[in-house]
Amino acid sequence: CEKILEGHTECVRSLSFSPDGATFASGSDDKTIRIWNMKTGVCEKALKGHTERVFTVAVSSNGTTVASGSDDKT
Repeated sequence: CEKILEGHTECVRSLSFSPDGATFASGSDDKTIRIWNMKTGVCEKALKGHTERVFTVAVSSNGTTVASGSDDKT
């Protein structure tokens, strides 16, 4: 184990890495998506908006967009 990343307050359901490997996105039961810096392990952004748990996240092939799917049907 190289690092333990902390930030989500509930179960993490999904991870998706950027094409350049510099960042990754995580989706959680805490209804947030977090964008993490791979090198530092720091959460760079916490995206809020879902009203239910986030089941899946995907980073676009150019690394500029994150898509998510949630129990809130959005």
